[in-house]
Parts: sequence; C-alpha cells; structure tokens
Amino acid sequence: MKHTLAKAVLYSLLAPVLIGVVLGIYYALGAQQNGAQLFFAVLLSAIANAHILGLAMAVFVVPGYLLMYKYNKVHYSGVLTLGLLGGALFSYAFGPQAGFLLIVNALMAALGSGLFLFALRRGSAREA
Repeated sequence: MKHTLAKAVLYSLLAPVLIGVVLGIYYALGAQQNGAQLFFAVLLSAIANAHILGLAMAVFVVPGYLLMYKYNKVHYSGVLTLGLLGGALFSYAFGPQAGFLLIVNALMAALGSGLFLFALRRGSAREA
C-alpha cells in the first residue's frame, strides 16, 4: 500500500510539466514572434509553481484519501475536489492573489490529484 501510494504521489508531480507544455504550446502558437521563448517561459513558470501542487497533495489530497480509504468511502470526485480546493487555497496564500495564475494553479492541483487517482487504480490493478 505504501509503495503504491508513494508511486501515485510521484505521478501527480507530472501535472506541472503537462500544464506547462499544453499552455506553452497554446501561447507559443498564438505569439507573433519569439514563440520558443514564450513556450519555455510558460513551462518554467508552471514548474516554478509546483510547490503549490506539492502542498495541496501533502495537506489535502493524501490525508483525505487515506481517511476515505480507512472508512471504505473513497469517492474520486471527493479526492479531485480536495485537490482543487487545496490548489486554490495554497495558490491564494503563496502565489498571485487573483487572476490567471490562481486558476492555473488550482487546475494544476486538480490534475495532480487526478494523476494520483490514476496511478492508484493502475497500481491496484497490477496487484490484483
């Protein structure tokens, strides 16, 4: 269980890279010039905000999942909501107070909790 949980948390840390790549490509294609520079700026900005995902996973998602698992009441929507809530709260506390990055960080934490669930299901399917 602990090994699967640790592996799932590591999978969730791919969320900043995925968000950075997708948004970087989107903005780079829309830019008139310096598309590559804009791509790397967005990618590095997403990776620089990975601490918000880590805090959301450590404070909200993993303890919430373990509590749900303890009582046999694991709901994927609940885990995703915990990720979104944690991302929004920590983004507000440690990041920009409003605007685009607040939403991006909250969605990055929700994607991270989704990757966490994906890795848990994949790990439990291999064990069975």
